[in-house]
Amino acid sequence: MENKRKNVLLVITLFTLIILVFGATYAYFQAQTGLGASANINVTANTTDSLKFEVGKDLSLNITQENFGEGAGNQSDIATAKATLIANNKTNATSYNYYLYLLVGKNEFVYTTEERTPEVLLQITKPDGTVLTNLEGLNYVTVGETSGFDITTKKGLVTIADNKLIEVLESNTEHKTEEEWQVGIVFVNLDTNQQENTGKQFNAQLKIQQEEIILTIADVCQNENMAECIKENYTLDRSIYYHNEKLENGAGDNSYRYAGSHDAVNNFVCFGTDAENCPNDNLYRIIGVFDNQVKLIKYDYATKDQLGTSGDYYGEGDPDAIYYKGSQSKISAYYWNRANASYSKNNWNESRLNTTNLNGTYLNNLGATWADKIATTTWNVGGVSLANGIQSNAKVAYNYEVGVNKINTTYEAKIGLMYVSDYYYGALPTHWAKSGYDGKSGGETSDYRTSVNDNWMYMGYYEWTISPYTNGTINAFCVTMYGYIDYNNVGYNRAVRPTFNLVPNVELVGGSGSKDNPYRVS
Repeated sequence: MENKRKNVLLVITLFTLIILVFGATYAYFQAQTGLGASANINVTANTTDSLKFEVGKDLSLNITQENFGEGAGNQSDIATAKATLIANNKTNATSYNYYLYLLVGKNEFVYTTEERTPEVLLQITKPDGTVLTNLEGLNYVTVGETSGFDITTKKGLVTIADNKLIEVLESNTEHKTEEEWQVGIVFVNLDTNQQENTGKQFNAQLKIQQEEIILTIADVCQNENMAECIKENYTLDRSIYYHNEKLENGAGDNSYRYAGSHDAVNNFVCFGTDAENCPNDNLYRIIGVFDNQVKLIKYDYATKDQLGTSGDYYGEGDPDAIYYKGSQSKISAYYWNRANASYSKNNWNESRLNTTNLNGTYLNNLGATWADKIATTTWNVGGVSLANGIQSNAKVAYNYEVGVNKINTTYEAKIGLMYVSDYYYGALPTHWAKSGYDGKSGGETSDYRTSVNDNWMYMGYYEWTISPYTNGTINAFCVTMYGYIDYNNVGYNRAVRPTFNLVPNVELVGGSGSKDNPYRVS
């Protein structure tokens, strides 16, 4: 019995020892075999897969009088990116996926011909030696004897390999696969006057990695024209919707509008101060880009210190914490127009909120430097009817408020208020087909009350829009604390959020667009 216990203990000991050494790559030990003799035992465990990436260098072009001119030929640069996969020694086979990008950090080139003949081409040779001729978002062209993708004015991220498969087959005797990409850029000599591109630079990086790159507007638009860069790179931000004719229920005006929930949309801008920590009173949000202008609205409601207590000032009210999303303990409220007591007309040009508070006190308080960044805008103030403004969907409201069916009454000024359609299109697209308000029983489940958690423009207090109610002469539209659109007598008091367009040459010079790190402009 004693010998049996010893044998069992010996087996357990040897088994434990084997377990301890098996995980080592090249473990070595001596096992005693009795009578002092020994045998050397090498235990080789499974190696893990190895996936490595290499990039040769950055790509750049610098066109000068010395290196470019008539008859000088093309200017070019070339770089490589390599992925190397080594399989483990158990299966001798494995597979992974990777991404290859060209990140264009600086591109100053322009088209110098009326025909916009491509001048900077991207050339890509795949690992199998063939030429890549199809990339989403880029056109493959031939200029003279040179072919490639037209990137003459391209900035930002170009995806060359999207989740590309790399694998080592069991039949591969080296247990290794290498994939090398060759990427080149060419500035084409058109033998025309290309002086406008003399002194211009192009800098880009190849990035090859396992993880997908998720860039933001902030990553590619620093020190760039704000409106143009947002338009060119709107696909980087899933909360920006391009309202072309293909967008279902969209405005169809080729605008680029932000839509989504209050906390999910990173469209904050610090305006009116250069303070390191942007005060709440200086936080604005981007409604969208219209033509070549960025349109802002104040994040929280304007205070009496900003708008003044003359003009159409009413007083202060208490927000309901259940609905209100801002941080003020008191909300400053203003009449839409009370120059002639409660029965004033809904004419925006007569409104003291417009002339005294917004385009007087508020604009002056910004100071000349910041006021100069605001464009004079032609505001559509003809208004919209009940049927087209509240009882219809976003597209109809847009058409009759500011679009093809609008009443042609305008007012020119720097500061205005949001349109009804601005509010509608701030919500996610699932709401665009809904009415602003449905007064029928159960209507709260089918109108814009359902959008409050999906609309960054909703702030949870009663506030004015700029649009008159055309079924009468004494009412204007407002957004209610419950999220639906209503109309009220212009002698009622509501909160105000100043809205304006930036001049076209404003640049984005910092920030990420979040509330804590808003965009900075210059």
